[in-house]
Amino acid sequence: MNKTMLHRVRLIFVIVIGIFVLLSARLAYLQIVQHDYYLYRSESNRFTTIDLVAPRGEIYDRDGEILVTNRPGYVVSLMDLGDGYDADTIAFLSEVLEIEEEEIRSAIDGQLYMRYLPLRLKSDITPEVIARIAENRWKLKGVNLEVHPIRDYRVGSTAAHILGYMSQGTIGDQDTLERWAEAGYEYEPGALVGQTGIERSWQPWLSGQDGEQRIEINNLGQLVNYYERKDPVPGHNLYLTLDLELQRIVEDIIARHLEAIRAKGKNPDARRAAAVVMDPHSGAILAMVSYPSFDLNRITQDYAELVAMNPSPLPNLALQGTFPIGSTFKMVTATAALEEGKLGAYDISYCPGTITLANDTKSCFNKRAHGALNFYSALAVSCNIYFYRAGLAAGIDALSHYAREYGFGSPTGLTDVPGEVAGVVASREYKAAVTGGEQWYPAETMSAAIGQSYNSFTPLQLANYAAIIANGGTHYRPYLVQKVVNSEGNVVQDRAPEALRRAEIGEKTLSIVREGMRRVTQPGGTGYYRFSHLPVTVAGKTGSAETGDNREPHSLFTGYAPYEDPEIVVAVVVECGGLGEEAAVPIAAEIMEYYFTGTIKGVLDSDADAGPPADQEF
Repeated sequence: MNKTMLHRVRLIFVIVIGIFVLLSARLAYLQIVQHDYYLYRSESNRFTTIDLVAPRGEIYDRDGEILVTNRPGYVVSLMDLGDGYDADTIAFLSEVLEIEEEEIRSAIDGQLYMRYLPLRLKSDITPEVIARIAENRWKLKGVNLEVHPIRDYRVGSTAAHILGYMSQGTIGDQDTLERWAEAGYEYEPGALVGQTGIERSWQPWLSGQDGEQRIEINNLGQLVNYYERKDPVPGHNLYLTLDLELQRIVEDIIARHLEAIRAKGKNPDARRAAAVVMDPHSGAILAMVSYPSFDLNRITQDYAELVAMNPSPLPNLALQGTFPIGSTFKMVTATAALEEGKLGAYDISYCPGTITLANDTKSCFNKRAHGALNFYSALAVSCNIYFYRAGLAAGIDALSHYAREYGFGSPTGLTDVPGEVAGVVASREYKAAVTGGEQWYPAETMSAAIGQSYNSFTPLQLANYAAIIANGGTHYRPYLVQKVVNSEGNVVQDRAPEALRRAEIGEKTLSIVREGMRRVTQPGGTGYYRFSHLPVTVAGKTGSAETGDNREPHSLFTGYAPYEDPEIVVAVVVECGGLGEEAAVPIAAEIMEYYFTGTIKGVLDSDADAGPPADQEF
């Protein structure tokens, strides 16, 4: 071997030795210096922590009848194992779960997941889907099947607007998020939370605290073993003021009467209605119906169809539907005239059937002349001309003021179900605001005096109005949740009636108004025939309100019973139901019949047109 060759061999040997030294040094660095770091990385790929969803609190009616509970159901989720999401797995899940691939990828690309944590794709999957996933599990990467509690609405469509539903839709209402945060619940976008009703308002109490489970997975993301576990804490249970059987009966009564009305062919638009039954001495709601309803167990599948329906059953008409309330407003007009000293209960006013006042010609229903009337007889027969005069005497400012004293134009204070609207009180200020400053005319006061003009209120406000009259002037906060019980059976909240304010209306005036309402259901009154067979005396007011679009008027009733010692208030609004006697009054009468007797004899259905002719006024 010559010197040149020897030099080359030595050089190669040095290079090889240097490489081995470098590799050994690197290996020593990784094995010793970076041992803890790479051990953590290795363990992170092998182990992960999954959430154990806390069972959501159950909901019961006032008698302990279960309304909402949970049942076990399978949830499909997808995990990133470190190499990204597998395209073939996504395509397979898209097919079997009937979810667009783009929707899955959007969820992956969004902020709704963290690497190595499951991305929930679909809940409550069918046995057929479970079987298909299980058959192909060997080739699916990062797919998990887990058992989670699934919300089970035992009563289907009953009280759907009260109970509400859950979904992963984003909560954009800042007020709701702030209330949740104040109650100790921090919302994470994409979380499964209550979207409407009690499910939403009471989310912090119902949700519970999720637990954790540390698991070992293989390279396909499939479960190998279980390790440390932190058990979830179930949510609190809610007990409502709602009477489930009464709620069902009210829903059935409304459905039956509206079907009968439409069958006659006169009122084809009578498709929506609302009713509220409450305790006037506490504000406790015994029944609150918005018709039509929908099945809470199918809301996810049917949502698009429900939105597209005309009318859609999704809005809660009892809280969100606003209507002119027609002659049921006449107690406000009487209150304004009595309190302002413009009218005495026995002052006589003559009704000729048609009259010209404030440069406008007005008439009673069918131009019927009622003759000489005092307040009691005028309210009993619902004489428009009497109340046109009373409204003009009191003035629009007094009408607006006392309407607000009865709770109109503001939310009633119900917090258990979100979405209550304020309604509108007709006033010169409101007209100026919506018309760009137009003045108020006396002729408009006459319309306002019988519940028309800009007046527009909710059925809950109508019930609250009657409750204030019945109990002597106290506005109680309406409520639905009576008590909250934790998972150990301890009562953590027990709600008492809350008086929000006292109406600035004299007891003498309220007494006069109550007597007038009693005479509405006595012989000669507009509500006598329908309420005459009940074992208690009813005080109330019938009403019909023009819609302004050539449809049949809305049909209304509000009242309470027994007159001597009120137990319940009932308010009913039937959209385009016709005269009060045709829809709202028979519904209210059957509700009271069931409440006080436990049965409905059906005499009201035997001849819907029997009895004296209705004397309803707009």
